[in-house]
Amino acid sequence: MIKSVEGNLYNLTFENNKIIRGFWLLIDEEGEEFIIQQNFFLVGFKQFKFNRKVYQATDSLKKYSISGEELIIKTKEKSDKSYLGLALVIPLMALFRNTIPLDLLWGASNLPINYLVGILNLILFWIVSFFLLRITFFLRKSKFQKELKKLNIKICEVGHGYSKTPLQITQEFLKWW
Repeated sequence: MIKSVEGNLYNLTFENNKIIRGFWLLIDEEGEEFIIQQNFFLVGFKQFKFNRKVYQATDSLKKYSISGEELIIKTKEKSDKSYLGLALVIPLMALFRNTIPLDLLWGASNLPINYLVGILNLILFWIVSFFLLRITFFLRKSKFQKELKKLNIKICEVGHGYSKTPLQITQEFLKWW
């Protein structure tokens, strides 16, 4: 059965200072809660829509949700403290740039231009990107399931879905249209 749901989208947080990435809580107008899982690799581009898994929990997760306004405030507080890290990273980048060969990171140099080397470099880049995103997806999912297990909450998959318009973060709220 196809069901269209409109509601507000929230980030989830179990520790008050860190959001759970890769999962959102959708609360529709009737108060029904859905957990939406972000895909590990695919995102929607204009007319191309990729389904995301939709779950429901045995217990309410509303108390673990955080709105967009709260998230913006926490992000601003966090970004005010990041200047020290920036002051350390810039000199370290220059040091590493001179000591680590670029061929190690990006593959063999493509000068003079060789199409085969260029294609191999691109394939290597996409394979590494795919596996890094897959590992990130797996770690986020296992962390989310571990947090739910601590709270004695179980989730069950209720289907797949996609947003009618892109997820947008504005200054006022997060919303799933």
